[in-house]
Amino acid sequence: MCFRLLAPVVKDAASRSGPRLGRLSINKVTLETPTFVAPASRGAVPHLSHDNLRDHTNIKGIYVALEDFVEKSSPHVPIYNHKGTLRTFTSTPSASLLILSARRVPPVTTAASNTDHSLAILTSVGFRMLEVDEYFKGALYLRPDIVLGIPDIPQQTPGRHRAPKMVFRTELWLNELINKATASEAEGRGKSYIFAPLLPLDWEQQRWYVEYLKTQISSLSGLALYDSSLAFDIPAKLEMLPRMSLDDPGNPHQVLQQVSWGVDLFNLAFITQLTDAGIALDFRFSGANPTHPKEDRRKIPMAVNLWGVEYAADLEPLGAGHNIAVIDRFFAAIRESIIQGTFEQNRLHFADTYVDDLPERTGQGPRLRGYQFKSEGGSGKKNPKSFSKLGAGGGLGGDKKKEAMTPPRDKDLVEGGFAERLF
Repeated sequence: MCFRLLAPVVKDAASRSGPRLGRLSINKVTLETPTFVAPASRGAVPHLSHDNLRDHTNIKGIYVALEDFVEKSSPHVPIYNHKGTLRTFTSTPSASLLILSARRVPPVTTAASNTDHSLAILTSVGFRMLEVDEYFKGALYLRPDIVLGIPDIPQQTPGRHRAPKMVFRTELWLNELINKATASEAEGRGKSYIFAPLLPLDWEQQRWYVEYLKTQISSLSGLALYDSSLAFDIPAKLEMLPRMSLDDPGNPHQVLQQVSWGVDLFNLAFITQLTDAGIALDFRFSGANPTHPKEDRRKIPMAVNLWGVEYAADLEPLGAGHNIAVIDRFFAAIRESIIQGTFEQNRLHFADTYVDDLPERTGQGPRLRGYQFKSEGGSGKKNPKSFSKLGAGGGLGGDKKKEAMTPPRDKDLVEGGFAERLF
């Protein structure tokens, strides 16, 4: 693994950080940073088959959560019994890095709390506890390109006594991971590239943990930030490590803010959320938008809701590519602006041109999965019923049965009578 800064960092006068241009190379895959990785669902990027991922996108990194695969207790877990790596189990193309974490981003609030030796997770069959040692063994066995350390982050804002426990557990778990990875490498099983978590606490609250990270710098390959504002003032000894944002920026404006703090990698969950909702991104970073006249000071949307009635019969393509392509061009423009020294100017122009947030979801979209919801006690069913009774006795009633048996007339099809009743 190699990470190099390619251009002088444009530093803020009050900090040691600013927008950075870098290059991260791991196992023959190279990422130009700042850039993004795509979150996966059970090892696959939603809405993209592996051949389309390989042939029609520039995605160079995929974020995989172990909780996607451990609905059963060890050793009855298929991913552990597979005689191969995480890449062979998920059939991921070799052109994309695999980043393994214990939990998804954003994580669903769990019914239980973490303990000193286990992590509360949500699997496809419900909540359970994942032993941290099981995660370490799984990560070393599956050999992803990057392994993220486990942070101890409670479900609610930590109080005075909870914050020290967060720091203690995170350091304890990271130390165990480093020791096991070092032993595994000594046995000839290959090197594990570890990204150490930084907690969503201020620097003073995790000062001793940061000092520990400095002593382990030779064993670390990067930092996983659960509060990206920490990138604004990274200690000098950790400054050359790549920084990955895991606090889920919700829109392009927040991405630009984090780039200005010095974040290098982004796990962007909103790409999948928008695609699920039938919302198509439509923006660009550098220069004025040609559809936005200078005399018109109204801000324009960053995306188009395809559930709108104006698109019901529109067969024209919205533009070249899809949401992934728009984000890819967005980061390419960010990198170019850092090279040209115009990033801050372009960021202000972007804020002045586009509305502050993405459109609200209005369409039903695909059937939602359990990990897309926050756990709420007493809440009703999230999805409508897929099937319902067709008659009083569970079958078709007399008139309904006769109607269903009658073939549709051409007039019905043309005027929408049959199709309307059907759909």
